[in-house]
Amino acid sequence: MAGVITGSGQWAFVVAAYGMTIVLTGAVLWHSWYAMVKAERRSDALRKDRK
Repeated sequence: MAGVITGSGQWAFVVAAYGMTIVLTGAVLWHSWYAMVKAERRSDALRKDRK
């Protein structure tokens, strides 16, 4: 059958897919955390300006 991964190639594909998922999920989490920290800093700066 054309397009079917057989043998040890299928496990390499599965490992690569899980690896990409883990790395990209980590990147999204880090980016979200960093954006939140930046927003909190801006919020704190605005709050200090009001006083």
